[in-house]
Formats: sequence, structure tokens, C-alpha cells
Amino acid sequence: MRRSSAFPRILKNYFRVKPLSALLLALLVATVHFFDRGDASLGRVTQVIDGDTIVVTTEDGKSEKVRYLLIDTPELHHPTRGEEELGRIAALENKNLVLGKKVRLEEDVERRDRYNRLLAYVWTEGSGGEVLVNEELVRRGVAMPFTLPPNVRYVNRIRDAFREAREQRRGLWNAAAGRHFTGEQVWAELPTLAGCFITLEFRAARMEKKGTRHLLFEKKGHTAIVVYESDRPHLPSLDALASGKLVLVGKVQTGREGAEIILRDPTQIVTLGP
Repeated sequence: MRRSSAFPRILKNYFRVKPLSALLLALLVATVHFFDRGDASLGRVTQVIDGDTIVVTTEDGKSEKVRYLLIDTPELHHPTRGEEELGRIAALENKNLVLGKKVRLEEDVERRDRYNRLLAYVWTEGSGGEVLVNEELVRRGVAMPFTLPPNVRYVNRIRDAFREAREQRRGLWNAAAGRHFTGEQVWAELPTLAGCFITLEFRAARMEKKGTRHLLFEKKGHTAIVVYESDRPHLPSLDALASGKLVLVGKVQTGREGAEIILRDPTQIVTLGP
């Protein structure tokens, strides 16, 4: 969509109009700013699948399944893990933000994932202006950062929102605040804790590398902290993580080696010391 040739004249005369007209014009300018962007496509959200996936009907009538970039929300329809803690709440928050609304889909370097879903930053209009929905879900505590290069355009905004959620104990942070477990306890209670957010107290004794995953284990038990190779650049070194007592917040998952908690972002770390 191209701007009308009258648009520059509108701006030139902005301060010459009456106050009420100026207000209406300001709203018009904001609308043009939101929807008149050459680096994005427009559409309307027709379905919310879960906390980080939606269906959008674009302006040309095409239906696109869209996966939000840079975030990961608890599962709602996972074929093996089922519904995880906060999965339904994350989907509801997402629905309240976008369902039935016009959105702008901003792409990054890689356009699609292996499931052929469109990867995008999803923008909508809020009461205070533009809202980056990916960021807002993290700020509300129902999503975690999920950085996967080369799509990293707004990674700092996502991490800042995650820190804010932590400081305010929103969502997953509030859930994990009263749940303190050791690795042995997590393994013993895995059937109950799988899919839940906890605070883990951990002291690594050994490390293993399996493909793109680095696993830190304690001397006893079958609970591992998992660090993906793609996340290593923005985390403390593996040696630092293994050098002392580590307290972190994360979601318990059932893995091949037993219980797993994935460490993706430094904000998950509560303390790291001797």
C-alpha cells in the first residue's frame, strides 16, 4: 500500500487546523504509520491456536498459520505432553490481544519454519499505540524468550520484557516462586512436576554434549539442565554454570535422560555462585 500524494501536505498543514481537527488528524497519522509499512503484510486474525500460534487471513484472502518469533509459550495441544501449566492462560491472553483484530506481520531473515508456518513479529493497535504482541505476552509472564538466529531483530526488547515479568512476579515467575526443588526431588516427583514452572537448586558435577545440546548433571539423580548451542552466546559459559550452586527458574520436561529444564535466557538465573 502506497501513501497518497496528499500525505506530505497533510503534515505540512497539521498545526494550522483547529484543535479537534488536529486530534482527528493525529489519529489518522498514527493509523497510517501502523498499516502503511513496506516491510510487512496485513491481515485479520481468524483463529488463536495457542499462546504463540495464530491463523491470519491476509489482505489477498490467503490463510496463513503464523508462529510468533522469539517466544515460546506453554503447550496447549502437545501430542505427548498434553496441556502444560499456563498453556490455557497463555492462549487466552493471546486471544484477548489479537482475535478478530487487524494485525501487521513483520518478518525477519528466515520466513518459515519446518512446518511451513510463517514466522513473524505480530503488531496490533492498542490504546497507547502499537503493541508488539510477542513482547507483550512475555511481559505478562506467559511466554519465555526463544532466540533462534538469524531471527533476532527484537531480542533485546523481549529480554527486557522478561526481566520486567520477573521483577513483578507475573505468570510463570509467580508460579515458580513457591516451588523450590533440588534435582533429586524433581526426578522423584517428575510425573507431577512435568510441564510445571519451578525454582531449581542445582550443583553440576558433569557435562555431556549430545548434538546441539549441552547437558549438566548433578552427582546423583536424573535431572539435567539443558543448554542449546544457539543459546550459548548470551548465557554464562558452561564452565561458569558448572562451577558452583545454580538457582534458576524454568519448566520441567520429561527428556531422554530423565527430567530436564531448558536454560534459554540469562534472566532465568536467580543466583550463580560458589
